Amino acid sequence: MKKTKIKNMTKIIILFILGLFISSAVIAQGQKYAFLEAGGGSIFAAVNFDMRFKKDAREGLGFRAGVGNTFGIFDSDIVKDVVVFPLGVNYVYGSKKSAVVVGLNTSIALMKHNNGSESPVIISPEIGYRYRPYEKGIAFHVSYVPLFNTADGAMPVWLGLGIGYSW
Repeated sequence: MKKTKIKNMTKIIILFILGLFISSAVIAQGQKYAFLEAGGGSIFAAVNFDMRFKKDAREGLGFRAGVGNTFGIFDSDIVKDVVVFPLGVNYVYGSKKSAVVVGLNTSIALMKHNNGSESPVIISPEIGYRYRPYEKGIAFHVSYVPLFNTADGAMPVWLGLGIGYSW
């Protein structure tokens, strides 16, 4: 019964993320950033999409959504096969190539439990540096992202590194 519940939740989350990608492609919005992230709100590794809400904006309010996996790195006798869905809102300060990013992320962690506990929603505030080109091209970021409500409790020292393409 638990596996069915997790599979249904996974399908809903994947459909939600696909809906965000499709709606962002249809509606002309601000700068977009697709990236691979190590650490950060993705916990270990994930593919993410980030964009500004305001049309033609390089800075301002935006969101991020992604999907990732821990690839067994954080597996234990209690927790196995962790799939992570990082979602969040952020604000980019700076209209030049360099900017400061401040945000609040949640990561929905779906995993197999041997003790019957629920999958956690991990909370992760973020502050970091983002480099992105004026038009299109390679972009990257580095962030300080403390994690709260993980399987091991709080992880106050956690970093995120990302590299991708911005347009």
